[in-house]
Amino acid sequence: MRNKLVSSLLIVALSSSLLAACSSKGNEGSESPSTADNASNAKDQKVSIDWFDGTWEDPVPGPSSEAVTKINEKFNVDFKPQYIPFDTYEEKLAVKMASGDIPDVIGMEEVDANYMKWAQQGAFLPLDEFLKQYESTKAVPDYAWDSLKVDGKVYGIPTYFSPKGGKKPVIRKDWLDKLHLKMPTNYEELKQVIIAFTKNDPDGNGKNDTIGLGLAKGIYYDPSFGAYYGNATWYHKNGSGQLIPGAIADGNKEKITFLADLQKQGVLQADWAVTAYKDIFKAFNAGKVGVWYEQPGGSGNNGIQFDVLKQNAPNAEVVPIPPFKAPDGSQGLTINGSWYRMYMISAKLKDQPEKVKRILEMIDYFHKPVGFDQRNPQNEYFDWLYGGEGKGYKMENGAAQPIAENRSNVAPSAYITDGGWFMKDEDLFAFPKMAKTKEEQSFQQSLADMLHTQKFYVNPTGRIISPMLMEKSGELQEYITTETTKMIFGERPLSDWDKMVQEYMDKGGKDVIDEVNKSLEANKIQGEWK
Repeated sequence: MRNKLVSSLLIVALSSSLLAACSSKGNEGSESPSTADNASNAKDQKVSIDWFDGTWEDPVPGPSSEAVTKINEKFNVDFKPQYIPFDTYEEKLAVKMASGDIPDVIGMEEVDANYMKWAQQGAFLPLDEFLKQYESTKAVPDYAWDSLKVDGKVYGIPTYFSPKGGKKPVIRKDWLDKLHLKMPTNYEELKQVIIAFTKNDPDGNGKNDTIGLGLAKGIYYDPSFGAYYGNATWYHKNGSGQLIPGAIADGNKEKITFLADLQKQGVLQADWAVTAYKDIFKAFNAGKVGVWYEQPGGSGNNGIQFDVLKQNAPNAEVVPIPPFKAPDGSQGLTINGSWYRMYMISAKLKDQPEKVKRILEMIDYFHKPVGFDQRNPQNEYFDWLYGGEGKGYKMENGAAQPIAENRSNVAPSAYITDGGWFMKDEDLFAFPKMAKTKEEQSFQQSLADMLHTQKFYVNPTGRIISPMLMEKSGELQEYITTETTKMIFGERPLSDWDKMVQEYMDKGGKDVIDEVNKSLEANKIQGEWK
């Protein structure tokens, strides 16, 4: 791998070159003829761009296609993409970076130890100065940029993903109504609801075949009902005033006590500890689960399928469960980030400002927000991105639906991720309009309404890069999951909680907590509600 460090002087030089190539209403006077001619010549010159990224598209976008031709013509480039399915991409990317033959643009799903290592080794170009020049990057919130900084510099350009997205607990409201129960507001009330859902025949078939609370291997999904209870949320503090992970905090202890009580009463399904989460979705779609999880926009074939649910439970009504009011008075959910997938630019382009400019213009073009009402053939921008009506997408009930088998060949957005920053939850309120059934529409609307009015705790660890946290969090969380599973089954007493926490600390948890808090202090970051 190349070990080239990009100095701040080069950044200034690049910025000056970019500004010279762009007109600015705020500049006094006018461009000289030579400056204008140079800018025009640079824009007219075709640029070759190597683009290396992972993909979820199926089939995988190829190096030559109608979409590639569209990109070449739009930006006057020789676009040379190489896409790898994400299930093998991380390994292939590591090999590519180690070879030293670093592509012009590199895509990644998220910040990890490799991102930090490669940035510190000088593989990526620092982008801070450029980000002030594009509308799409101006809209990115500070806490998102914080998550991409290595030694105070930004090296990645993120693609928007709703910070309010991700799985949220949901409940069969028709079961609540039938059994004359209220929406639960704490774990004690939830326990009574789940017992009734399990034992009182809420589906009315006269059989003991319903599951009150869906639970899968690994205590999945984490049945937390607010930031206070989240395993991965650094909300609580220890006796020394340090923030600690929720997995070893009082919120998780309350949650495990709740689950252990349900297990003791025989309310949880007998084989939950070896059940795959996908099987719980199947059971929910069969009309047999009372409390489970879904996210804004749905999860496709791997989530709640409202058409299937309607066939099995015609009167089913699914609504979100609002977060519980915690013992400390807080009430709200967690934001861990507001993006998914990012682009880095190779540091080898430090002396090619016009090429950098062209790449940033391309990313900026793809990162424009498009509201639901504009996602149609009449919007030339959207129509171009998605490959044209009848080719890359089709309109169904007023919603643009991708044509999966064609998209990889004709849609430029299958190559470069699209999506600008939505500022007022416009994306959440678009999902009900995109729903395929009235039941799904009702659910998505209720979910959007709830999320729009909730407070959110910005998880502080999402704003820093901690190598030790990245290295150790997986095995530490696995340890807590193993031990708390034992507690749920009565194989380890709940009175061992403090002992388990000490074991966690001895296994590296203390070092992680120390490093995270040191980084938070150095960057003047703390947990905060938005």
